[in-house]
Amino acid sequence: MVARRLTADKKVQINRLVEIIEGFLPISTWGKSANSFETIFKESRVHSYLDRNGSKKQRLIYGFGKVYQQHSRIPYTILRKVLSQGEQYRKHKRNPIKPKEIDELLDCLKKLELNLDAELTAIDLNPNLPEIQVPPYDLVERLERHPLIEEICSDPLQKFKDGHFNEAVRKACEKYEAKVQKLSGNSAIGSSLMGQVFSPQGPVVTITTGSQQNTATIQEGYQKLAMGMMSGIRNIFSHGDEDRRTPEEAFEMLLFVNWMFRKLED
Repeated sequence: MVARRLTADKKVQINRLVEIIEGFLPISTWGKSANSFETIFKESRVHSYLDRNGSKKQRLIYGFGKVYQQHSRIPYTILRKVLSQGEQYRKHKRNPIKPKEIDELLDCLKKLELNLDAELTAIDLNPNLPEIQVPPYDLVERLERHPLIEEICSDPLQKFKDGHFNEAVRKACEKYEAKVQKLSGNSAIGSSLMGQVFSPQGPVVTITTGSQQNTATIQEGYQKLAMGMMSGIRNIFSHGDEDRRTPEEAFEMLLFVNWMFRKLED
């Protein structure tokens, strides 16, 4: 049964609601128990409302519009989870929810006739953030002394030095992906891009080795390494729910990505 009429004015407020909260959580995650808009909608059995093409914002506008129009209680359930999980997510991202956002939400929800005042006022607006763990000096020194590719010794190295280990590795992988796109003229992304560009059957970019008889073997091996790097590193770190890696592990991954860059130059 239709619970509410989705008038033009209400559509404006749904759009406004999404603009405020879309940064509270990722749209999806890789972990089954991880927090995301898709997980929250699925728990209320309305995940089909997000099953459509478009940007994150477009999907959320459609999804929240359908929930608001078709259900009376589920909007409260979903928004309570978004607020609770979003509070922790934003702290994890070192960007806690701000008083201005709470004020905007209070006004928006009032115009949508949704009362979540208690939940909003309970959000911790403490701007103090946990201290960033800086990497051990010897790891920074070893990276700085290492012959790093230009793409690695820029943003990724600085993020590593600042203690943002996951972000350092993610940025390095994104720069590698961009380099492969530029070299190949292929606009695909992720594992699909690597599979096409480094395919042993017809490589767009050929990986060379010292021995001619090992050319096919190194090409296939490099293709699989590049595909695995996209699936097992870049994609994982593109979602904000991934546990923070140790500086030692991030150090090793940065050197691996650097080696992958080096083979491209060779």
